[in-house]
Amino acid sequence: MTSSLRRASGADFARIAALEQRCFGSADGVFTPRQLRALLANPNAYWLMETEGRAVACWLTARNRHARWARLYSLAVDPGLRGQGWGGRLLTAGEDWMREQGLMVCRAEVKADNHAALRLYASQGYHKVGALPDYYGNGLDGVRLIKQLKKKHAA
Repeated sequence: MTSSLRRASGADFARIAALEQRCFGSADGVFTPRQLRALLANPNAYWLMETEGRAVACWLTARNRHARWARLYSLAVDPGLRGQGWGGRLLTAGEDWMREQGLMVCRAEVKADNHAALRLYASQGYHKVGALPDYYGNGLDGVRLIKQLKKKHAA
């Protein structure tokens, strides 16, 4: 892996849109161009991407009256790069950003039959906390995941 990760911006719209199309179908919740532009402009969204635009993730900060957390909103790795560690690298870098923001909980949703993604999340310490019937459409169930982040200690 010679490429590195960088923060994505609105200027990366075309690359991210193309990657979304390669990775997701309508049943997977692919972003529309309008949704993608809004997310890229959202000050509560943190986008991280592989320098050549072949792997990308988006987190949204959220809050209620009691807590702040981040939601992993999208994780996309080009089919030609899967199995090479990009998903884990994006998750680790995003979790570092969350710690910098004082966010110690990450939530995510994934299709119940996406076994590769479920294995990735489990390997990174995410736990299933609920079933989401019909979350991705009629008969397309999801799973809610959560990870409690630990503070990194100075070496």
